[in-house]
This record gives sequence, C-alpha cells and structure tokens, in this order.
Amino acid sequence: GHMTSLRHAFRRCRGGVSWRSAWRPSFRDGAVGAVPEPPRVYPDASRGFRASAPSRSETGETLASDAWHRWVGSVTTRDVDRVLRRVNRRIETGIVSMPGQARCLETTWDHPKTHGDERERIEADATLVFLHGFSDEAEHWREFAQTLVSGTPGGCDIVLPGAPVRPFVVGGVHRHVGAWFEPRLNHRSDVEWSAVDAPGADETGLAGSKVWKCGGIEPAVRWVDGLLANLERRGAKPGSVILAGFSQGAALALAAAANDTAWRPALGGVLCLRGYLPERADVTEEPQASPGTSPGTEARAEEKRPPAVLMCQGGRDEVAPTSWARVAAEEMRSARSSLGANGDSDSRVELTVCEDRGHELGADDVWRARWWIRSRLERALG
Repeated sequence: GHMTSLRHAFRRCRGGVSWRSAWRPSFRDGAVGAVPEPPRVYPDASRGFRASAPSRSETGETLASDAWHRWVGSVTTRDVDRVLRRVNRRIETGIVSMPGQARCLETTWDHPKTHGDERERIEADATLVFLHGFSDEAEHWREFAQTLVSGTPGGCDIVLPGAPVRPFVVGGVHRHVGAWFEPRLNHRSDVEWSAVDAPGADETGLAGSKVWKCGGIEPAVRWVDGLLANLERRGAKPGSVILAGFSQGAALALAAAANDTAWRPALGGVLCLRGYLPERADVTEEPQASPGTSPGTEARAEEKRPPAVLMCQGGRDEVAPTSWARVAAEEMRSARSSLGANGDSDSRVELTVCEDRGHELGADDVWRARWWIRSRLERALG
C-alpha cells in the first residue's frame, strides 16, 4: 500500500524520470532490460517504502557503500512535512504575494569579493551550496538544506550565501531587498518589466512586447565561479559540490549550469527548485576574471564539462511558469549536444513537473531532490 502510494505520487510529477529511476538509481530513464539479480532491500518503516542498495552504475560498478544505508532513514515524512510548512509560509508571504514588477535602482551589480577563509579546510566529504530567492534571507533555508543532505556519509557542509541588499522599486514602492540580479517577474500582470533600454520598453521599464532581460546575471555567475574556486582551494573534491537554489536563487544556479564560466571540477550537479534560465541584459559586456582567481589558473574550455541538472517545477506555478523551465531544459540539452555531452549521465538535464503544485514546494520535490543528490555524490565519492 505504501509503495503504491509512492508510485501514484511520482506519476503526478512528469519529466525525464520515472518513479523507478528516482527511487532506484540503478535504472536508466527509459531503459529496458532485466536486472541481473534482485537487489538487497533495506526497510524504512518511517516512510513505509524500501530502498534498494547498493546503487550501480550503467556498467554494473558498485557506487554506494554500506555507509549509505543509514541515509535512507535519516529523514522521516514528519521531518519533511515540518520543514515544508515553514518554507511554504515564507514563500507565500514573501514571493507569491509580491507585485508583478520589480526594478533595481542601481546600475552596477557588485558582489562580495570573498567566500570564506581559504586557510579553513573543508572537513566534510560533500558540500551543498543553497541560494535563496528574491527578497529573502539565507538563514530561512538552513533547515530545508539540512533535510536535503541529512545522513550523507562523510558529512555534508552547508553553505548559505546571502544576496547583496539593493534598492528596488517593487510594485511602485521603494524597498531594499536581497537580490542576486534583476529578477524576471511577470506573474499577475499582462506585461513584463524589461531593461529600460530594451526594444519595446518605455521610460517606466514596461514593455508589452514580452521582451525581458535580467541585469546583473553575468557578474552573479562570475561570483558563483569564485565561490566554487574558493571551495576547491579549501579541499573540495571533484564532483563533491552540489549547487542548489529556490526561485531566483535557482535561476542563478541554472545560469551557472548553462555558462561554462562556472564549470569547475568540484561542481557535481545543479538543483533548480522553481527557477528559470535568466537572459543576459548586456551582450556586449566584457568577461572578467572571477573573484579570487588569477590569469592562467582557469581550466581550458575543452577540459570543462557541464554539470548534471535537475529542475523541479510546479504545474500551477505563476511565478516561474513551467513553459520557462521547458525552454531552459531544451536550450541546455541543445548546448550539451553541440558539446557532445548530451548523452553523458554526468551532464544530463532532467525536468520534473508536479502538476498540482504552484510556486510552493511539496514532499515529492524533497524526496526527488534527496535521491538525485545522493546519486550525484555516489558517483563522485563512491
């Protein structure tokens, strides 16, 4: 009965994965074929389902050790329900109820130049970097981030950066809010805000032609690259860093996944929760070195590989509509195909849609994200 309910839950989430590939990483999406031998199962009474272990790669290589067995029961259904109640209250009051247009009053998009003391070595085997959304604060997501990686063998450090506070006009009201870049906000509106100098925009920054740009996105991506570089210098292993985010934070994470500026060896995957792929506001902007890096230290372009991506969207989301996510997924898949990495499981772009959800998060999102993060870390750490 419990297993059947989980199958029904995952059928509500459309995308590139089935419930089998989500709960049993040994299955490839859409692959047909019998498993040579029945996997061992480890009961988890707290959630009423059984998880298969160890996971195996496509070649049959064992990826998970017995250390992952405790991971299965480290988070309960009650834990997930509690953390979702808290974050969804914040989402409803801070984001969903926000007016449809927002304009930054700053012309420059500066970001912090440091990401922590490089002399402080990373002790945990893995690291989760979680980026909060527009007009939010990092600490509000600590419990949620801990839920995503609880029970990870070897430990998982959680990094919660805070976006710079900038002056904005939001719905005609002057406010100082935390923002990674100029957001794409068009919910509850027949027109979209765009850069003032964009085609079709008037002096108010409104354009009925659906032209939209996200000012400051490229400096933000370079800032992410500097953060990843800092983690590498502090000892982060290849593939051991998961970059995740919600809403605007997810958009920044997705921009990093689509831009080879931030394709560093340590980046093992990008998790996008209710995000979108931002557009560049100034295509003539000259590239700059990432904070904390120096010429000659960057990996050559041909050595860089795009990270794997999981996008979790809500079918009823008016803040970040599913259509945006589908466009982003196709653009990234096309770009990976041109690089010859589209069929690489370490660069796969997956999109799941929970039809009965809006911008708020659900239990399906949490469980899917947990198993996906596990699969990425298993590959990187063994």
